[in-house]
Amino acid sequence: MKRIPLFPLNTVLFPHVPLPLHIFEQRYRDMIGRCIEEQSPFGVVLIRSGVEVGGPAEPYDVGTTARISRVQRLPDGRMNLIVIGWRRFRIHALDTAHPHIEGDVAYLESEDADTSEARDLAARVAALQGEQMRLKLCSTGQWQRVLSLPDEPDVLADVVAAQLDAAPEAKQTLLETLSVPERLRAEAEILGDLIGNLVERWDETRQLKYAGAALN
Repeated sequence: MKRIPLFPLNTVLFPHVPLPLHIFEQRYRDMIGRCIEEQSPFGVVLIRSGVEVGGPAEPYDVGTTARISRVQRLPDGRMNLIVIGWRRFRIHALDTAHPHIEGDVAYLESEDADTSEARDLAARVAALQGEQMRLKLCSTGQWQRVLSLPDEPDVLADVVAAQLDAAPEAKQTLLETLSVPERLRAEAEILGDLIGNLVERWDETRQLKYAGAALN
């Protein structure tokens, strides 16, 4: 068990994924200052209830440790950070005696990452993610870009989860899913629904465009 400072947010952080943060509350300035000085991580946790700024917040039990990659200190003491998600953890006890909350946490490991099932599902999810990206770019008139995704099923599952156009609660469920094949299957289902919605909107846009052209 390890004690770490916790940063409750309305965002889910996944391992291997960068996250920009703007630190302005004094309690979190102090917390981050200590993490920078000690070169130690802090935990990012999704808020279950409460508020992100000013008041208390109850976090979900599973979060991700964040390592500080880049710091920009502003003249008034605020900070802009880039952090990288590192490891999943589960909170076993909370300490609210400090201005910021701390937690006694145990680290979690992904399961069944190095299996043929995980590799097959990773290839499927990568293809679906590429198709979704292509449709999103087409719908906004942008050029298609080459999509670069990691090869390792575990890492790919987390990177794709972070990019999903899904509610924080859905992403939290993915974060809590330790089985890599199960995580990838859930992502394939979500991506299938997103692609279906994009195709439907694209067809509607084309029909309106052609109808307008015919009237002219």
